[in-house]
Amino acid sequence: MNKLPNRSDWLNWSWMVGPWLRVDLAGRCQFWNKLRGHGRQTLLALCAVILSAADWTPTASLYSDFPASVAPFSLTERSGRTVTLDDLKAKVWVAHFFFRCCSQGCAETTAAMARLQDAFARDPNVVLVSFTLDPENDTAEELQSYAAEHGADAERWLFLTGPRQTIHDLVRASFLHSVETKDNVSRDKSISHTFNLFVVDGDGRVRGYADGKSAESIDRLAARVRELTRPPLIYPTINAVLNGVAGVLLIAGYIAIRRRREILHKAIMLSALFVSMVFLAFYLYYHLVILKGHSVPFQGEGWVRPLYFVILISHIALAPIVAIMALATTFLGLKNRRDHHRRLARWTWPLWMYVSVTGVMVYVMLYHLA
Repeated sequence: MNKLPNRSDWLNWSWMVGPWLRVDLAGRCQFWNKLRGHGRQTLLALCAVILSAADWTPTASLYSDFPASVAPFSLTERSGRTVTLDDLKAKVWVAHFFFRCCSQGCAETTAAMARLQDAFARDPNVVLVSFTLDPENDTAEELQSYAAEHGADAERWLFLTGPRQTIHDLVRASFLHSVETKDNVSRDKSISHTFNLFVVDGDGRVRGYADGKSAESIDRLAARVRELTRPPLIYPTINAVLNGVAGVLLIAGYIAIRRRREILHKAIMLSALFVSMVFLAFYLYYHLVILKGHSVPFQGEGWVRPLYFVILISHIALAPIVAIMALATTFLGLKNRRDHHRRLARWTWPLWMYVSVTGVMVYVMLYHLA
């Protein structure tokens, strides 16, 4: 059995790192003595870089993969209406526990919730939910006043109250955090509780939590919310690719007819029409089935925002018109009514091309640029 090193062993590092780093009682290092001039300077510079790059402060974390689900509840909102867990289904929501006169950190966590409200002001799929831990004093009227002080939106930021035991049990059983009522202390310190904010998905599963008093943690929590609310990109990507393919086919069809290759032109333009029909099917499925009729909010700011909406509105306005014109132009071409086909095609082609190109632009701006 190996014995533990004694005091002399600690002073002589040979048992641990070998002869290169042996330090004797006089503090001399053989490795250092072997270095000369530039060697010592290089070693010192390397140590300085490592130490300066190291982050010695704890980093703010978002704890995800949290093994908990929120139990059903029925509580009273500040407006007087009843709010249940079912009311939050299909929403991503942030849970916050506080009481109004708290002096230990509730002011910071409530300010963090206000920041989140601003960050997701345009996203109808995100809801903020603040639970009071002192319902005897934080009545609906008191919560209305408190919410107004922090600019809380009545539909997007809920303040819930109810039986104390119900709310405290919710903290312990559903969010797996402690909450305790203290006796013989001032009211502002009478409840010991978590200052974490929790992300809950549309199925009521807790998907992460972060320190509500840390700005860096709140940024990570906001990123988690965006991740959960972001629709699957596969359908928008397919739609963008189909729009791009339609645009390429339109250019190829134009080149073919300019070269008098009518059979090739016909095959290419029928292919473009087919691709556009497939796009329409994917588009309707994505918006009606996947998004359930909701739209994806544009998060961009500054000059790109009005530009995006100009492109989007013109794209949406022209899309049904182009669909009708493309079918009519194709019908005239198949019936060999050349004069009518040619006159209508002069309008159909540029509008169809515009809708295809702007479809790709909307995808890039909505899902990547913003």
